[in-house]
Amino acid sequence: MKIICVDGYPPERISREVAGLSRVDSKNVVRLHEATTVTLENRVCPALVFEYVPGGDLQQRIALAQKPDVDDLSGLLIGLLKGVRDLHSADGTVHRDIKPANIALRDGHWREPVLLDLGLAKANSEPTVTVYPGLIGTTGFMAPEQLAGQRARKAADLFGVGVSVRATLLGKHPFYEPGSNYTIDEARVRITAGPLDLPPEITGATRDVLDRLISPAEYERGSATSNLRRLGVIE
Repeated sequence: MKIICVDGYPPERISREVAGLSRVDSKNVVRLHEATTVTLENRVCPALVFEYVPGGDLQQRIALAQKPDVDDLSGLLIGLLKGVRDLHSADGTVHRDIKPANIALRDGHWREPVLLDLGLAKANSEPTVTVYPGLIGTTGFMAPEQLAGQRARKAADLFGVGVSVRATLLGKHPFYEPGSNYTIDEARVRITAGPLDLPPEITGATRDVLDRLISPAEYERGSATSNLRRLGVIE
């Protein structure tokens, strides 16, 4: 259960998360059971009741220095791309905040990732409530176009997948030094300079897709479906 206790929490963000989760039916996207309210210390707070996804999240795995082997890494990447594909197929819904803390592992299995927290998700048919330029998402996992204050499109979700998977594999952020603070311009320069190298055992289509996903140029990232095809997944 997600209980919103913050004063002044935008009601449109709650309705956006409900709408986003109602549009998609995917084992790689968390399922919403109910939108309700709860009373805490005489305050009525909005609450969302989700399916329980046991197994922890990618951020916890990174903190514990647990890394997937080559086969599990491929399964993790495929599962995330399927979740993003299913989101994007639901009225063009864009997550806009994909990061390790928003990726659960169902029953602890690397190959069964589940996208969480669609509080920033937006469909093509919905009016925007964001004033551009503006930063929407978590800065450490934003695509360069988001850092520039531009509208987050589908390619931004692919960038979030690429950075999250690389961070899981490397045990640290592929672009930024831990504990460091960067200006927006410095962050964009580091992305343009390229990520930390992948381990040599990551080869073939998996390496190719991971490199495409974190390209500074949106058009080079392709789509979730095209990258699944590169990985040999045809459904």
